[in-house]
Amino acid sequence: MTASGLEWSYNPWRDRPGRAAIALSAALACCLLATSLGLPGVPTLLLCVVCVATLAAGFVPVRCRLDESGVTRKSGWVAERRAWDQLRRAVRRSDGVWLSPYRSRHWLVAYRALFLPLPAGASAPPREDLDRMLEQHGL
Repeated sequence: MTASGLEWSYNPWRDRPGRAAIALSAALACCLLATSLGLPGVPTLLLCVVCVATLAAGFVPVRCRLDESGVTRKSGWVAERRAWDQLRRAVRRSDGVWLSPYRSRHWLVAYRALFLPLPAGASAPPREDLDRMLEQHGL
């Protein structure tokens, strides 16, 4: 943990290579299926982009940062940022932390929550520092 925050990266090819290979294979298979439908170029391209974007969480590396202003999760070209006042609950799991905008379970959690995957081994952020930062902000 630095003075400005807590930062780590998660690479699915290093931490869970089997899952990453399955996700990439599924994305490629989906694109092959889209191209075999015989649609014009633009719809085929859009279907491929949607398939790859949906499955990208399984094979694209992620950088996570917790600092005084909030939480940031960068994956590929996408960056999600949440201020601490937008978060109401943290659910700690062995593979990561779910940060939810709801105080209790809600049907929209799957769409609105932010998942911060935790790498295995020495590259993982210290659990105590992560817990301290979350508790510091009421999570």
